Amino acid sequence: MPIGKSILRIGRTVQHAPAVDLAGIEADFSPCRMWRYGLRLPFKERRGDKIAVFLKNPSSASAVVADKTVRTACEYVWRNFPESGGVHILNLYALRGTDSKEVGVTLRAQGAAQVVGPDNDRVIQQTLTESAGVIVAWGGHAGIPAAAYDRRVAECRKILVESGLPVWRNARKGSETYPFHACYWAYEDPLTLVAL
Repeated sequence: MPIGKSILRIGRTVQHAPAVDLAGIEADFSPCRMWRYGLRLPFKERRGDKIAVFLKNPSSASAVVADKTVRTACEYVWRNFPESGGVHILNLYALRGTDSKEVGVTLRAQGAAQVVGPDNDRVIQQTLTESAGVIVAWGGHAGIPAAAYDRRVAECRKILVESGLPVWRNARKGSETYPFHACYWAYEDPLTLVAL
Protein backbone atom coordinates (compact mmCIF):
# COMPACT_ATOMS: atom_id res chain seq x y z
CA MET A 1 0.00 0.00 0.00
CA PRO A 2 1.67 3.26 -1.04
CA ILE A 3 2.42 5.51 1.88
CA GLY A 4 1.36 9.09 1.24
CA LYS A 5 -1.82 8.03 -0.54
CA SER A 6 -3.30 6.08 2.36
CA ILE A 7 -2.37 4.96 5.84
CA LEU A 8 -1.65 1.41 6.92
CA ARG A 9 -4.40 -0.79 8.28
CA ILE A 10 -5.59 0.57 11.61
CA GLY A 11 -7.01 -1.86 14.16
CA ARG A 12 -10.06 -1.78 16.35
CA THR A 13 -10.66 0.77 19.04
CA VAL A 14 -11.82 0.65 22.64
CA GLN A 15 -12.90 3.34 25.09
CA HIS A 16 -10.22 5.24 26.96
CA ALA A 17 -9.53 4.04 30.50
CA PRO A 18 -12.05 5.33 33.08
CA ALA A 19 -9.32 7.26 34.92
CA VAL A 20 -8.53 9.40 31.85
CA ASP A 21 -9.93 12.92 31.61
CA LEU A 22 -11.38 12.73 28.10
CA ALA A 23 -11.67 16.49 27.71
CA GLY A 24 -7.94 16.94 28.33
CA ILE A 25 -6.51 14.38 25.90
CA GLU A 26 -4.11 15.75 23.29
CA ALA A 27 -3.08 13.73 20.23
CA ASP A 28 -0.12 14.95 18.18
CA PHE A 29 -0.75 13.81 14.60
CA SER A 30 0.89 14.93 11.39
CA PRO A 31 -1.56 16.91 9.20
CA CYS A 32 -2.00 13.86 6.94
CA ARG A 33 -2.60 11.63 10.02
CA MET A 34 -0.02 9.16 8.75
CA TRP A 35 2.14 9.68 11.83
CA ARG A 36 1.13 10.00 15.44
CA TYR A 37 3.96 11.48 17.44
CA GLY A 38 2.48 11.57 20.89
CA LEU A 39 -0.60 11.11 22.98
CA ARG A 40 -1.12 12.98 26.27
CA LEU A 41 -3.67 11.43 28.57
CA PRO A 42 -4.34 13.35 31.80
CA PHE A 43 -6.02 11.61 34.71
CA LYS A 44 -9.17 12.88 36.39
CA GLU A 45 -8.63 14.36 39.85
CA ARG A 46 -4.81 14.05 39.67
CA ARG A 47 -2.42 16.85 38.77
CA GLY A 48 1.03 15.26 39.31
CA ASP A 49 3.73 14.77 36.69
CA LYS A 50 2.95 12.31 33.93
CA ILE A 51 4.70 9.00 33.28
CA ALA A 52 5.82 8.34 29.70
CA VAL A 53 5.19 4.89 28.22
CA PHE A 54 7.47 4.21 25.25
CA LEU A 55 5.95 1.78 22.72
CA LYS A 56 6.78 0.49 19.23
CA ASN A 57 4.37 2.18 16.81
CA PRO A 58 0.93 3.78 17.10
CA SER A 59 -2.26 2.17 15.91
CA SER A 60 -5.81 3.45 16.33
CA ALA A 61 -5.65 5.48 19.55
CA SER A 62 -6.54 9.15 19.27
CA ALA A 63 -8.05 11.90 21.39
CA VAL A 64 -11.44 10.21 20.96
CA VAL A 65 -10.73 6.47 21.28
CA ALA A 66 -8.03 4.18 22.65
CA ASP A 67 -6.63 0.88 21.52
CA LYS A 68 -5.94 -2.06 23.84
CA THR A 69 -2.29 -1.13 24.41
CA VAL A 70 -2.96 2.51 25.31
CA ARG A 71 -5.84 1.55 27.60
CA THR A 72 -3.71 -1.07 29.38
CA ALA A 73 -0.81 1.39 29.79
CA CYS A 74 -3.12 4.03 31.30
CA GLU A 75 -4.73 1.56 33.69
CA TYR A 76 -1.30 0.30 34.74
CA VAL A 77 0.08 3.77 35.48
CA TRP A 78 -3.12 4.80 37.30
CA ARG A 79 -2.84 1.79 39.63
CA ASN A 80 0.92 1.73 40.16
CA PHE A 81 1.89 5.43 40.19
CA PRO A 82 -0.60 7.05 42.59
CA GLU A 83 1.13 10.43 42.40
CA SER A 84 1.07 10.57 38.59
CA GLY A 85 -1.18 13.00 36.76
CA GLY A 86 -1.44 10.95 33.57
CA VAL A 87 0.38 9.22 30.77
CA HIS A 88 2.44 10.33 27.78
CA ILE A 89 2.50 7.77 24.97
CA LEU A 90 5.63 7.76 22.78
CA ASN A 91 6.76 5.38 20.02
CA LEU A 92 9.98 4.23 18.36
CA TYR A 93 8.20 4.64 15.04
CA ALA A 94 5.47 7.25 14.49
CA LEU A 95 3.97 5.55 11.42
CA ARG A 96 0.47 4.34 12.27
CA GLY A 97 -0.33 0.71 11.63
CA THR A 98 -1.71 -2.10 13.75
CA ASP A 99 0.55 -4.84 12.41
CA SER A 100 4.27 -4.20 12.87
CA LYS A 101 4.89 -6.43 9.83
CA GLU A 102 3.31 -3.68 7.71
CA VAL A 103 5.65 -1.18 9.34
CA GLY A 104 8.52 -3.50 8.39
CA VAL A 105 7.34 -3.66 4.77
CA THR A 106 7.24 0.15 4.63
CA LEU A 107 10.68 0.40 6.21
CA ARG A 108 12.15 -1.97 3.60
CA ALA A 109 10.45 -0.13 0.73
CA GLN A 110 10.86 3.50 1.81
CA GLY A 111 13.53 3.60 4.50
CA ALA A 112 13.75 4.29 8.21
CA ALA A 113 12.91 8.00 7.95
CA GLN A 114 9.45 7.13 6.59
CA VAL A 115 8.52 4.93 9.54
CA VAL A 116 10.25 6.99 12.25
CA GLY A 117 8.44 10.13 11.11
CA PRO A 118 9.88 13.60 10.50
CA ASP A 119 9.03 15.06 13.93
CA ASN A 120 9.22 11.98 16.14
CA ASP A 121 12.57 12.53 17.84
CA ARG A 122 11.78 16.16 18.58
CA VAL A 123 8.45 15.21 20.17
CA ILE A 124 10.10 12.42 22.18
CA GLN A 125 12.74 14.80 23.54
CA GLN A 126 10.20 17.52 24.38
CA THR A 127 7.79 15.08 26.02
CA LEU A 128 10.52 13.63 28.22
CA THR A 129 11.19 17.11 29.63
CA GLU A 130 7.54 17.06 30.80
CA SER A 131 7.64 13.55 32.31
CA ALA A 132 8.58 12.20 35.74
CA GLY A 133 9.85 8.88 34.40
CA VAL A 134 9.58 6.44 31.51
CA ILE A 135 8.40 2.85 31.17
CA VAL A 136 9.90 1.27 28.06
CA ALA A 137 7.51 -1.23 26.51
CA TRP A 138 8.28 -1.56 22.80
CA GLY A 139 8.74 -5.33 22.69
CA GLY A 140 10.70 -7.25 20.05
CA HIS A 141 11.09 -6.49 16.36
CA ALA A 142 8.19 -8.76 15.24
CA GLY A 143 8.17 -8.20 11.48
CA ILE A 144 10.54 -5.23 11.40
CA PRO A 145 14.07 -6.07 10.14
CA ALA A 146 16.08 -6.88 13.28
CA ALA A 147 19.17 -4.82 12.41
CA ALA A 148 17.09 -1.71 11.61
CA TYR A 149 15.02 -2.23 14.74
CA ASP A 150 18.11 -2.54 16.93
CA ARG A 151 19.50 0.69 15.45
CA ARG A 152 16.28 2.51 16.27
CA VAL A 153 16.20 1.09 19.79
CA ALA A 154 19.80 2.29 20.28
CA GLU A 155 18.86 5.80 19.05
CA CYS A 156 15.95 5.99 21.48
CA ARG A 157 17.98 4.61 24.37
CA LYS A 158 20.46 7.46 23.74
CA ILE A 159 17.61 9.98 23.96
CA LEU A 160 16.52 8.35 27.21
CA VAL A 161 20.03 8.58 28.66
CA GLU A 162 20.17 12.28 27.74
CA SER A 163 16.84 12.88 29.49
CA GLY A 164 18.25 11.84 32.86
CA LEU A 165 14.89 10.32 33.82
CA PRO A 166 14.40 7.03 35.66
CA VAL A 167 13.57 4.32 33.12
CA TRP A 168 11.73 1.15 34.03
CA ARG A 169 10.57 -1.98 32.22
CA ASN A 170 8.20 -4.78 33.09
CA ALA A 171 10.08 -7.25 35.31
CA ARG A 172 7.84 -10.23 34.53
CA LYS A 173 9.02 -10.68 30.94
CA GLY A 174 11.20 -9.08 28.30
CA SER A 175 14.73 -7.70 28.46
CA GLU A 176 16.45 -4.32 28.59
CA THR A 177 16.73 -4.28 24.78
CA TYR A 178 13.29 -5.77 24.12
CA PRO A 179 11.08 -4.77 27.07
CA PHE A 180 7.76 -6.59 27.42
CA HIS A 181 5.14 -4.89 25.24
CA ALA A 182 2.48 -3.01 27.20
CA CYS A 183 -0.36 -4.73 25.36
CA TYR A 184 0.36 -7.86 27.42
CA TRP A 185 0.94 -6.36 30.88
CA ALA A 186 -0.95 -7.48 33.94
CA TYR A 187 -1.78 -4.63 36.32
CA GLU A 188 0.16 -6.24 39.17
CA ASP A 189 3.35 -6.75 37.13
CA PRO A 190 6.42 -5.37 38.92
CA LEU A 191 8.82 -2.92 37.29
CA THR A 192 12.60 -2.96 37.33
CA LEU A 193 14.98 -0.09 36.60
CA VAL A 194 16.76 -0.25 33.24
CA ALA A 195 20.51 0.27 33.22
CA LEU A 196 21.01 2.63 30.28
